[in-house]
Amino acid sequence: MSLREPKPAWREVPLALREKLATLVGDTIASADIVWGGYGPSATFALTTAAGKRFFCKGTHPGQTELGHQALLGERRNYERLPQIAQFGPAYLGGADHDDWHMAVLEHVPRAGTVPPWTDAAARQALALIARFHAAAPAQVARTLAPFVQSAMMQHEQGWNSLLNDAAARARFLALFEDAGAAGRWFARHGERFAELESQAASLGGPASWLHLDIRSDNLVFAENGRLVLVDWPMLAYGPVLFDVAAFLPSLEGEGGPCCAEGLRLYEQLSGIAFEPFDVATAVADVAGYFAARAGELGIAALPRLRGIQKLQLFPALRWLSSCLAIDEPPPGW
Repeated sequence: MSLREPKPAWREVPLALREKLATLVGDTIASADIVWGGYGPSATFALTTAAGKRFFCKGTHPGQTELGHQALLGERRNYERLPQIAQFGPAYLGGADHDDWHMAVLEHVPRAGTVPPWTDAAARQALALIARFHAAAPAQVARTLAPFVQSAMMQHEQGWNSLLNDAAARARFLALFEDAGAAGRWFARHGERFAELESQAASLGGPASWLHLDIRSDNLVFAENGRLVLVDWPMLAYGPVLFDVAAFLPSLEGEGGPCCAEGLRLYEQLSGIAFEPFDVATAVADVAGYFAARAGELGIAALPRLRGIQKLQLFPALRWLSSCLAIDEPPPGW
């Protein structure tokens, strides 16, 4: 997890684009430092102007992945269509383009503290922010945002069914466990049930709202004066809030925070929502299947830490799914 993504230096940004960014921030850019974090190779800079003002600049570049390119453009559209994002995220100043470079300039929000390590107070603050975000959806999101079924986590051709039907993919999944033989027997007992639940995820019940779909510690900025800011908005969609929560909690547990079931109880308390157990099991099956089908795959050079973060989320999700279904837990992972 110590590897870094390949990010361009400021000197690689075309001069014409740097000039457009200076116009956007209203001053000469005196310095631009690479901001490390996240799991993709996007261009990310902390800009400092001649007057000492700071801004955050992120964008896609010729060395970016196609997925990352589309994500950046989608994030800009989201900021432009839904200025209400600024209630929960950084303020958006605008975008600038030049050839294959496409940038967005945002408020610079310095971190006053970092997670992990998670404390009970930090976990509660994060879940309270998520509950407020779900409760504050603008009226237009149902008609302007893509439905959550179009998200990557709902593409079930690479989920539990792929592990049932593809022996090589299944072997890579089982290799993530300390005892692959015991894991294989556990999967043989329960895999078909997992796939059946996963197939029903598009019909999740409960309240619907806008969904961030990429909430993790690296996208939560604990700033000064107790402010908590949610960043990175390319995956914004509309659907059942349970799915957003279920996608976040395995990372919270995996990084030493409360277990998934406790996190869900806290979200229910803060939001006033009580989810149906079947819906919870279905959402968790979908999330667990997403990580199960990916964590053991070959690494991607441009995203060297991706498989590691997927594996970190996989095992809490598997344990949570086992608890939801009252079945035996999976064997330990490596």
